[in-house]
Amino acid sequence: FHWMRQYHDGVHHEGYREFAELLAGALPDGPLTVVGAVGTGASTGGLARALRESGRSVRLVGIQPFGSVTFGSERFEDPEAIIAGIGSSIPFGNVRHELYDTVHWLDFRHAMAGAVGLLREHAVFAGLSTGAAHLTASWEAARDPGRLHLVLGADTGHRYAERVFARHAEALDPAGLRPRI
Repeated sequence: FHWMRQYHDGVHHEGYREFAELLAGALPDGPLTVVGAVGTGASTGGLARALRESGRSVRLVGIQPFGSVTFGSERFEDPEAIIAGIGSSIPFGNVRHELYDTVHWLDFRHAMAGAVGLLREHAVFAGLSTGAAHLTASWEAARDPGRLHLVLGADTGHRYAERVFARHAEALDPAGLRPRI
């Protein structure tokens, strides 16, 4: 018997191989940037690895909240940054750090701006990790318009109706946001 461990079994990466094949058939040829929350590392890492193994030029951009141990930002605090599926206070065995070309750290306010902006601009009712991915991909795409940018949206907005969308007037304008390097 083998008891699956969501956060520590590398076999979860294999679950994204078929999805990579579907994407390869649906997307135009050319360089691709995959943008998504790191989370357990299976969706972003597994997808990028499978696409790279098929010969595709893939750049992987991960997203983490401040306070996550996954890429070492545990000493930074953001009291509002409870964003499901994006970071962790425990190390995950599934995360293969070497697969990520860059990582963006976002706080709650920026993830909220991305989620509210996604709803306003595209009528997509998504959660904070998807909003963070949208905001990050928009910034990345503006800097490298020759690449196709794929956003992995992992959550719907339902769990954030009160905490984010009821406070839409407080959301920052995504167009004015820039990363600090």
